[in-house]
Amino acid sequence: MFHRVDTLACVSKTATTTPARFLPTPWVNYPRREASESRLDIRLETAGQQVGTEVGLWTYSPHQEKRPAKPPRILLIHGFRGDHHGMQLIADALPEYEVFVPDLPGYGLTQPLRGADGTRTEHTVELYAKFVEALAEKLGLGPGDLLLGHSFGTIVCSAHAALHRREWAGLALSAPVTNNVFAGRLLPGAAVVELYYRLSQLLPETAGNAFLRSPTILEVTNVTLGVGWDQKLTDYVRDQHRQFFGGYTDRQTLLESYRASSRYTVADFAAQIDLPTLLLPGAKDNLSTVAGRMAVRDALPQGQLEIIRGSGHLVHYEKPVQVARAVRRFGREVGVTGA
Repeated sequence: MFHRVDTLACVSKTATTTPARFLPTPWVNYPRREASESRLDIRLETAGQQVGTEVGLWTYSPHQEKRPAKPPRILLIHGFRGDHHGMQLIADALPEYEVFVPDLPGYGLTQPLRGADGTRTEHTVELYAKFVEALAEKLGLGPGDLLLGHSFGTIVCSAHAALHRREWAGLALSAPVTNNVFAGRLLPGAAVVELYYRLSQLLPETAGNAFLRSPTILEVTNVTLGVGWDQKLTDYVRDQHRQFFGGYTDRQTLLESYRASSRYTVADFAAQIDLPTLLLPGAKDNLSTVAGRMAVRDALPQGQLEIIRGSGHLVHYEKPVQVARAVRRFGREVGVTGA
């Protein structure tokens, strides 16, 4: 697996080709899976305009000893400021699945969506939902397959499921964003984050990017979101964030996706999702509340809620095996092909 990384005087930025680094993950207890990297040309229509991009896509083939005649398939959508690397541990823990993981537009190897003349378009939740629809169509995914989103990816996948009605076997939401962060006990933290992104927008381009990729800000993020980390988990998460948290393609797209991630929640789309849907929040997720999770579960026409014990918002790092176990069980329940 390869990723382009250029070392700055701050968090790394996508630029040149070097192998991704993965520290040991003894809490996972699954071997590291290698993915084949490919590029897909994706085109879609928004506001009467054709836009497109070349998508970086990573495909994990099922382990031969685990491979059924027709393996189950799952599309994983990463979170805000992440890329495909963040889904690695979940892919590792689903060795019998064929797993597809793209870099979303504006992150990793996928450039923002643009018109034929190069003009950019605002990257909204609706646009990301259309991107997932176009990608699923290109890959031939739908009936018999699973869709999983993590964090911001849960908003994108919920919007996709509500607005496009693709007949997935089921939808799984890891660390679902269930609450309006600008209300209640989440407001103080959200206000600080809002100020951070507003300041980064006001600064000149170079200074703004340095601020966005600041190692100090990155460490604050780790401390804020981490729950019960031992030294090996701490080292792993810090190393992943150092390598990839700064891998956005441009400041404008990053700020647009921040607005999309902070102004919407799964709750905005839940009632319109006509799919079996599994919510997988960490028990100690400080970006959601118990009441918010229950409200979303009740709003979903076919909703289930399974709490990931001992985890916070970063369940994809902290408890990937538990997430994968729940997804595997859910896949069997909803009739995923080959599960």
